[in-house]
Amino acid sequence: MPSITALWQKISNWFRFDQPSAVPSISFAQCYKAFRALLTANNAALELMAEMEQTLAAGRPFGMAFVRGNCTALSVNIYKMIRLLQEMSGGKYQALNEAFKRISREVETLVSNKPLVAEGKWILGMDRVDRGMVDLVGEKMANLGEIRNRVGLKTPDGFVITASACQYFMTATLLQDEINRRLKTTDQDNLEELYQTSSTIQQMIISSALPSDLEHQILAQHHTLQTADREEILVSMRSSALGEDSSGVSFAGQYRTQLNVSPDFIIQTYKEIVAGKYKSQAIIYRTQRGFRHQDITMCVGCLIMVDALLSGVSYSRSPTNRRSDWIEINVVAGLANQVVDGNVATDYFRISREYPHQIISKQINQRPGEKGTPALTLNDAQASELAHIAILLEQHFGEPQDIEWSINQQGEVVLLQSRPLTLTTAFLNDTLNHDTDQNDNAILKGGVTASLGVSSGPVFIVRSTVDLLSFPKGAVLVVAHPVPDWATLLNRAVAVISETGQVAAHLATVAREFGVPAIFGIDGATILLNNGDEITVDATACRVYQGHRTDILEHETEQSPNLMVDSPIYKLLQKILSLVTPLNLTDPTSLYFTPSSCMTLHDLTRFCHEKAVSEMFSFGSRYGFDDKCAKQLIGETAYQWWVINLDDGFDRSFNTKENFIPVTAIVSLPMLAIWEGMTVIPWDGPPPINLSGFGSILFRSTQNRNLEPCLRSSLTKRNYFMVSKNFCNVSVRLGYHFAMIEAHLSKFLTENYISFKFNGGAADKERRIIRIDLIKEILTLYGFRLELKADALSARIEKRPNAYLIDRLKVLGYLLIHTRQIDMVMGDRNMVAHYRQKITNNLRSIIPECRIE
Repeated sequence: MPSITALWQKISNWFRFDQPSAVPSISFAQCYKAFRALLTANNAALELMAEMEQTLAAGRPFGMAFVRGNCTALSVNIYKMIRLLQEMSGGKYQALNEAFKRISREVETLVSNKPLVAEGKWILGMDRVDRGMVDLVGEKMANLGEIRNRVGLKTPDGFVITASACQYFMTATLLQDEINRRLKTTDQDNLEELYQTSSTIQQMIISSALPSDLEHQILAQHHTLQTADREEILVSMRSSALGEDSSGVSFAGQYRTQLNVSPDFIIQTYKEIVAGKYKSQAIIYRTQRGFRHQDITMCVGCLIMVDALLSGVSYSRSPTNRRSDWIEINVVAGLANQVVDGNVATDYFRISREYPHQIISKQINQRPGEKGTPALTLNDAQASELAHIAILLEQHFGEPQDIEWSINQQGEVVLLQSRPLTLTTAFLNDTLNHDTDQNDNAILKGGVTASLGVSSGPVFIVRSTVDLLSFPKGAVLVVAHPVPDWATLLNRAVAVISETGQVAAHLATVAREFGVPAIFGIDGATILLNNGDEITVDATACRVYQGHRTDILEHETEQSPNLMVDSPIYKLLQKILSLVTPLNLTDPTSLYFTPSSCMTLHDLTRFCHEKAVSEMFSFGSRYGFDDKCAKQLIGETAYQWWVINLDDGFDRSFNTKENFIPVTAIVSLPMLAIWEGMTVIPWDGPPPINLSGFGSILFRSTQNRNLEPCLRSSLTKRNYFMVSKNFCNVSVRLGYHFAMIEAHLSKFLTENYISFKFNGGAADKERRIIRIDLIKEILTLYGFRLELKADALSARIEKRPNAYLIDRLKVLGYLLIHTRQIDMVMGDRNMVAHYRQKITNNLRSIIPECRIE
């Protein structure tokens, strides 16, 4: 590689310094260096755009770190392109700076935008709450207030400590900046580090003093619950975070609920529930579901405890069968937390949705009392009343509901919660019938399907937090009880097996959201299975098999749900991409191809790239460029070609004083590949044109000023290769056709790319588009990423090995020559088929070993 000084000396003779047309502010070598740097920045910017688009489409979880990082990197690369273009052009495009500032300012505004917390009272009694206050009291309490005040069903007396109060508390403690700093520096894939951060943040909040005026209001409101017949009121304090219990995002079990709280512990419990926003499983859950930490403000419901005779969870439809015509109820004697924690066996009822809501079936699983008396459970009337309530709430809220309730000592149904039911996304595949399979050799059977699906992986049994920290990605989570804390692992586990629990457990709800197959209530799992055992879990059929059973896995048609769709971060990235990826500047000859017309960051890269190529090509003409520096290529081709050596693209033995250069003196890897594709099969000449094709050419010609005999025509311009050893840019205008190939090949995959642009043609638009579709079809087969607008096609490949790219450059070289003018005959379907077959056969003969995508 020659030094810059040597390079300058080598090319200085190309310029007629004795009669310069202008004084260049930059040498040719500097211009080329800037050009290469600009191409690298352009490539990096396009990669970042593609990564952002792919991440959004794939549904992979991403956080604000990804959004901020990519936006920053994108801005840096585009600013670099603008600066380099100014350097190449002598500051010709100053208006780009203003366009860049304008677009970047809009992006930054979106990135830094913080959700507004609704302003309002710190305390609201439940008799004043409804759905209209969801931004102030959270979904859970808003729904409960709606049930009480709009539907007219019984709920506990109580009040809500609002989002406005939480905001006041956090502002007064001055903790938020430090919390944000700790979260940003925490690696969430490192569970031990995450747990330490989570614990520290929670302690910071819990140990902080509540502002005295807020504390006074909470205690005063609690005192109003006092009645003459009760000396001390015990309450349940329940999280009601903004976003919690919304459609498809349950946050089930991720935050804190505390039962039987006495007046002395109201304030301490409130701070613990606010701190629960930063529980490790809640942090992971938010990341997986696309919530920023700043999107969540913790409201807290403070409700009088229900003296529960029975409690349970009702589903207005089966969570594993969205077409079910029955209602499911899990019930237990005592408090409802036993059901959702999954620690005890519950009785199960399936009830008809049709009035009078008869019991279709039931399973009594509760253990008898000490004297052998059966545990208390639902009678027919209670089951019918709960079914009626489930349908009533489904109709009121407009979708299937997940309802938590208690029946008090007076026999009244008291509703504690109603939220959208998380329905599994799995498809019921009935092609595999285990009941009739004579070869069914499951090692475990039974339990209930907590989340449909089939998966396979090694067993990992979790009994404690220590086990949790060691849980490997891709393993099957096996536990004794499905406690909500294990939700931390659902982004790592491929399936869940629990010895206890049922579909109403919080962990089951989250498993359905995440699309993780789960069997609950299957006996002996932690005894029979050992860590590292490879097993296949068929949660749909409630069976576990030894080994990796492809015969079962192949029946699985489930696609992983896109957990990010419609989340705050997903919507934010969508908005940002609207300022990033749309390409409005497609035609460089348009009057609107200007800096002020750049509406997106993609427009800026397009403009910079186009003008950079133009600056490189026009350098000689602007500053007395000597045509002799361009060497005419000697070769068998229908057109004349010139080659400009940018750096080390010629063999060292070549005499630079020569006006002609043989192909054998070219050492540019990408150019040689393109040239081989152009020449290995001789061009047959223009295709035979029918009358209508000829007419379209005449019409197009009458509209083209380039054919005015008194004007210098761009159709007669020379075609140049600009080359170095690893780089080639060839812009070609053959008659009405314009094409550009640019490629860089090196040992570093990150620098390797091919960019191809093709448009134009002599025929009418319809024929040109048919030809473009044919070219698109071929390039798709060879793995190009394509963008098509009208008759303009752009194609790219990046980060592939040299051998792979060389084959693709041969394809492009072939298409460059052999697809020109065939648009004129593209009105004939037979001709399209003919050329498709011909091109396919020729390419197979040129690169027979090339792998087609």
